[in-house]
Amino acid sequence: MGKRLWSFIAFCTLAVGMAFAQQTVTGKVVEQATGEAVVGASVFVDGNTAVGTYTDINGNFTLNNVPGGARLKISYIGLKTQTVPARAKMRVALETDAQTTDEVLVVAYGSQKKATFTGAASTIKAEKLENLQVSNISQALEGQVAGVQVASGSGQPGSVGSIRIRGIGSIAADNDPLIVLDGVPYVGSLNSIPTHDIESLTILKDAAANSMYGARGANGVIMVTTKSGRQGKVKIDVDAKYGWNTRGVPTYDIITSPGEYYEMAYEAYRNSLVSEKGMAGASAYAAAHLIDEVLHYNAFQGVADDQLINPLTGKLNPAATTLKWGDDWTKDPFETGIRQEYTVGISGGTEDTKAYLSLGHLNDKGYVVGSKFDRFSGRAKVDQNIGQFIRVGGTLGYAHTDRHLFDASESTNYSNMFLFTQSIAPIYPIWLYNNDGTLRSGVTVIYVTNSNKDSITYNGKTGLYDIFYSAKPSNVVFRFIGTLGVPSGAKANDGKQN
Repeated sequence: MGKRLWSFIAFCTLAVGMAFAQQTVTGKVVEQATGEAVVGASVFVDGNTAVGTYTDINGNFTLNNVPGGARLKISYIGLKTQTVPARAKMRVALETDAQTTDEVLVVAYGSQKKATFTGAASTIKAEKLENLQVSNISQALEGQVAGVQVASGSGQPGSVGSIRIRGIGSIAADNDPLIVLDGVPYVGSLNSIPTHDIESLTILKDAAANSMYGARGANGVIMVTTKSGRQGKVKIDVDAKYGWNTRGVPTYDIITSPGEYYEMAYEAYRNSLVSEKGMAGASAYAAAHLIDEVLHYNAFQGVADDQLINPLTGKLNPAATTLKWGDDWTKDPFETGIRQEYTVGISGGTEDTKAYLSLGHLNDKGYVVGSKFDRFSGRAKVDQNIGQFIRVGGTLGYAHTDRHLFDASESTNYSNMFLFTQSIAPIYPIWLYNNDGTLRSGVTVIYVTNSNKDSITYNGKTGLYDIFYSAKPSNVVFRFIGTLGVPSGAKANDGKQN
């Protein structure tokens, strides 16, 4: 019995030792389609990049210190990565990755496979765009393409960010890339091109951008190709998107209590007067004139302006408990904006005639109250083969956009509601009030915008920020593009007579 027990223990020890033993693995990596050796393929232990090597000029590799039972991860550019069990004298055949080598780029003179394209270019397909809730092309490019930076000047719905391809090329001249829509340079607003109509975006980054457009392509070229009809039965696609816009960054830690702000403002005003009046005189003067000379607003009911602060303690009068208004600059100007987008696409055709039609509506309400972006769009595209060697086509596009934003200019502090609400003191109301705290009506407000003096008379609520709202004039884009080319698959006459 004892001999059997010791034999069993020895066998288990040997089995564990073999399981954890390290081994040397050799093998060869070839391309499945041709059988040729793959030079420079990476061979690593799956999950442990410290143990790995590369194939030599004959596609062979030798990998030492491979744990027993390990799996090897073998990869090469243009070929599909494989993970296989490690064993002696391996032969691994890698398949061609059609997604990387057969990807088609739209370039200046037509289209070209990525595998044969020698320039620097990137492509975004319609499948990726359909998963994005964006209003224009600039937003679709954010974080999607290497070497492309998109900076948004404001958070207004429908605003178009600045696009820079591989940095800036000039300090004084324009740095925007050239936009080419279906082969024709586009000079309109990017928010007039619905993303649901886009088949692909190709970004040309280097000298390839200048191959056809010369100096106009010095900052790069963005080729926009819209969807076309496809041969087959009529296909109807309906897409509905619903979401909301909220603030993504919390507010700063600022003073939101009117009482605390009065005490801090009093202290600052008193300290500015100490050198002139002394501490006692400065305290008394600052408490008596804090409202009429500095702040001009007393937000508390039942407390006189010169009695708001106790000059002996520098604290708020205990009688100041009831506010004249309950406006909150950090909350009232904002809301959760609803975003709705609905599109319908119809495509179909025969071998000679293909057609595509789309209709869309976007309603994007911003986080700031009153800001929104509306777009109604339609696009029709027809391609017709005439005989064997001629193809004609036409694209008719229409877009009607409306933007409601905060202030007619997007470059002022007032248009940046986030900055303004972080800077304004909590003692100031949003609406205009009488001294007793009741809303004031029938007020004529005179203001200057872009050097033009104007006025508004309010019979209801008069908003301190309401006068800065404006509706951008409607933007209507009506565009027709005609095409002339050779039908796909057409071949030159081989000399035979019919």
